[in-house]
Amino acid sequence: MIKRLTIWQVKSGLPAEEALQHWQGAHIPLVLALPGLRRYVQNRCVSTPEGVQPPFAGLGEVWFDDLEAAQAAMQSPEWSQVLDDALTFMDMDRIEVAWAEEQTAS
Repeated sequence: MIKRLTIWQVKSGLPAEEALQHWQGAHIPLVLALPGLRRYVQNRCVSTPEGVQPPFAGLGEVWFDDLEAAQAAMQSPEWSQVLDDALTFMDMDRIEVAWAEEQTAS
């Protein structure tokens, strides 16, 4: 299993709650339409127990069987729709992306 992790911040001039509602609503079916997608997880960032605000709004995870499946998804028309939608609420200049293989400790 391979994951694309996307850390994002709210687009300038947009209320944070509006951006988060869009991400947790209208954005979901676009991501779920990606070919080869195995799982989609949204992690909404929250304040620390001490009340410190998070450095970003959310962390999205898209899961694929392998890098080939991920590459095919990223070349699809559905991926273009995901990116076009992200432009409406994410600060695209401040996105961080990483690819990861999950290792479970036992």
